[in-house]
Amino acid sequence: MNIFLIADTHFGHDKLINEGYRPSNYNKLLNNNLKSLPENSILIHLGDVCLGDDSKEHERYIKPLKCRKWLVKGNHDNKTNNWYLEHGWDFVSTAFIGRYFGKKVLFSHKPKIIHDAIDLNIHGHFHNSDHRWQEPKLLVRLTKRHRLFSAETSNYKPILLEKFINKNYDHSEEVTKLFKYKRLLKV
Repeated sequence: MNIFLIADTHFGHDKLINEGYRPSNYNKLLNNNLKSLPENSILIHLGDVCLGDDSKEHERYIKPLKCRKWLVKGNHDNKTNNWYLEHGWDFVSTAFIGRYFGKKVLFSHKPKIIHDAIDLNIHGHFHNSDHRWQEPKLLVRLTKRHRLFSAETSNYKPILLEKFINKNYDHSEEVTKLFKYKRLLKV
């Protein structure tokens, strides 16, 4: 069984298009890529499914997916867990921990402070733009054991969890540069 990751789909969030963060066809790209997931797979969504008419967006984009769907609620996912379960999700949580491909992984929307028993924190929230980098209280949490999943950098495609875990990714240098740029870090 394959397990895939996606985050910050923001279906129906036109502001992302209008402000130049995403292409005008991003809803279609995401939808086509998600629809291609096999029925016997699991999709872990790291939050912020949609903005706007949640019922309409879930009916259009989430319910038709044939795979199993696990949601880690993000800052824009404000409905009850039962609401999400009734609208196409098989599992809903604010975060969860599991052992996958030899690593103990914490899945969350925003990066979390992690202790030594956790190998990785896979999270979303920051996207691939600076629109979230003004949250220094979250940025200081980032370590070599944090992995940002960004729909923008995956070309709006879900990524295999195994591939993502085994990817050698360290965004601490990028964060330091942004801290310096935003004058959040004294040099």
